[in-house]
Amino acid sequence: MTMPVTSTNSPATPHGPARYRTTAHGIQVVIPTRCPNGVHRLTTTTCRIYETENTLHVTCLACAEAANSEHTWSLSTQGRAALSAEFDDQPYLDLLRPRSS
Repeated sequence: MTMPVTSTNSPATPHGPARYRTTAHGIQVVIPTRCPNGVHRLTTTTCRIYETENTLHVTCLACAEAANSEHTWSLSTQGRAALSAEFDDQPYLDLLRPRSS
């Protein structure tokens, strides 16, 4: 599943680099399927994706609503642009927390 990427301005310290794939549709940024806390599954309806300068932000709406301090992934783009995003944990296994029971 892909979704458009939007842009706004807010500073953040990146968790790590954004991962990309080249498909028949062009360059896609890969987004983790779990929130930074490992509690919620991220989908097109459960997160907000936006870009600032050289950082891609993926906000878990449930964690943000619960005022959880770690509700947003911040991934450095190093200036790369993607027209769409896809969800996949595989490239981010080093950043993901174990799932909560």
